[in-house]
Amino acid sequence: MFTLDTNILIYYSEGDKKVASFLNINRNKLFYIPTIVATEFLSHPSIQPETITQFKLFLTQTLPIGLDLFLAEQAAGIRRLYGLKLADSIIAASTILTNSTLVTRNIKDFKKIPNLKLLKI
Repeated sequence: MFTLDTNILIYYSEGDKKVASFLNINRNKLFYIPTIVATEFLSHPSIQPETITQFKLFLTQTLPIGLDLFLAEQAAGIRRLYGLKLADSIIAASTILTNSTLVTRNIKDFKKIPNLKLLKI
């Protein structure tokens, strides 16, 4: 089980071979997408209409993690303890909640959280 960080989606949409290979190899695994990741990705300045269409198709193969009060409380605690940006704290809390591994290239910020499983690709 994996939770995808926004930067992974951006690299994939830009044709990054490492990310494409990872997603292909793990295509039968469970992927979580926090809704904050979808928001960040869809608001990226360089996103093209065809990328949005492909992303929406990809979302049908994932489980979205919405921000409810419980997750908000967990994210707030992470933000207070480790000084992460709001979106990153929501992504970290989503990953912990789902007991999955966060796939990211932003290891620097997330490595502060001791019970967060990380995979850098």
